[in-house]
Amino acid sequence: MLENFYKKTNITVYNILFRTGDIGVAELSSSPSAYGGPTMAFAASFPMSHPQFQPSIFTNPTTRNIPSPSSIVTGIRTKRVVPQSQRCTTTTAVKAMAGGGLYSAQQFELTPQNVDTVLDDVRPYLIADGGNVDVVSVQDGVVSLKLQGACESCPSSTTTMKMGIERILKEKFGDAIKDIVQVYDQQPAETTVEAVNAHLDILRPAIANFGGNVEVLSVKDGECVVKYTGPESIGSGVKAAIKEKFTDVENVVLTE
Repeated sequence: MLENFYKKTNITVYNILFRTGDIGVAELSSSPSAYGGPTMAFAASFPMSHPQFQPSIFTNPTTRNIPSPSSIVTGIRTKRVVPQSQRCTTTTAVKAMAGGGLYSAQQFELTPQNVDTVLDDVRPYLIADGGNVDVVSVQDGVVSLKLQGACESCPSSTTTMKMGIERILKEKFGDAIKDIVQVYDQQPAETTVEAVNAHLDILRPAIANFGGNVEVLSVKDGECVVKYTGPESIGSGVKAAIKEKFTDVENVVLTE
């Protein structure tokens, strides 16, 4: 049928290109001399089994020796086929993007547990700066949060709430959230080993996940000595958390 079309319309194949992708495009145009009018364009799509096909079938724009459809197909079939096991399919990509990660479109029911789970995606960034975030309550669409450690007293804490945490929560819970309120902690008591150790409880879960540990050994004359094992980045967070919370501590020494 395609051969009859060639004969009736006197079409000249000037180029057949197979681009990277699942569809190969054959561009055909009629000979202007045959009709004495504008050039007519025709595009035929040839389904390909995989992007790795790269047949190069070209004809001279001035010739009318058009290969038959059967010869074109034969030429395509001689090209190397990539095994199915080595192909990257669209389905795989869709599944990879469908997880419940930070940038997933999935939304959740508004509960304290779900809010806490969503916040797990931003906690590593807060902990690296010596802070954390705690869910105080979720009631009637109002989520109360408390920034902890260095994040609590940081001058940028409002930006952290508005541009970071609030944005993530609203994306995940949508219209179910009516408001997000930041709850402030009371002023710290006297700087003691017990008080500093209690304060570091906000970082202990993250440290334990990496097989580490943290314990305050002494606090004296503006220096706090801490026994610490774990990632260096979280160690920096430990120092920041102590110095931000206890302003009379000027130096934090980590020891193993």
